[in-house]
Amino acid sequence: MNLLEKIGAAKGSFYIPYDDIVSVFSESPHSQSGLKIAGTNLPRILELGTYFADKQKQFWYTKKRKYDFLVLVLKSNFYSKIILELADSKEIASELNKLLEKK
Repeated sequence: MNLLEKIGAAKGSFYIPYDDIVSVFSESPHSQSGLKIAGTNLPRILELGTYFADKQKQFWYTKKRKYDFLVLVLKSNFYSKIILELADSKEIASELNKLLEKK
């Protein structure tokens, strides 16, 4: 994330241990449902930061919902899910799932 994105997310950076990734998948863009705890939310333009949904914390980084979302489902981490909007989310999900199968 660049400096403005870090400020907007109210989060500098984070590290996700490989062993904390339970599953990875790609899904169609949609609205986030939940309460914004920290970050920036401009509906349909930018959702960036920590949200509380389904009794769990999630980190969202989406812009304009032009691309599919990459969803990382985590265990024993500060976040239960990390949702990122990426142009190649399906390919990344496929590659990560291949690596997860080898665990």
